Amino acid sequence: MDMNVSPRVVWTALAASVIGAASLFGTAGPASADVAPGAYTSTTLSSGAVLLQRDAHVSGRDLVLIGRYRIHPTAKGGYVDLFPGHRVFLNRDGHGGYKGPAYLGGVRIGSITLTPHR
Repeated sequence: MDMNVSPRVVWTALAASVIGAASLFGTAGPASADVAPGAYTSTTLSSGAVLLQRDAHVSGRDLVLIGRYRIHPTAKGGYVDLFPGHRVFLNRDGHGGYKGPAYLGGVRIGSITLTPHR
């Protein structure tokens, strides 16, 4: 019995195994959800105190607050980088709004809420 196997046969078998496993177990697609377009009141909190409260709106994939910031989708809603190192998460609150933690340099510094205008 000849045990010499060509590299082409090895690569073909490896590729078939990977494709077979992916079709058997499925592949995880990117988590995505949207922050609904519309008018909101944005409230920024730190240590329980309101730091900033103002009108905001979501237009397309952007949060328009003091500037225009891209919303990156997550499984729960999205996140926004307000400036380098300052990220806020917008998780659905079950009432048509969003709330989540705010981080600066990876340290939680407060939270944000978006309450829809009714």
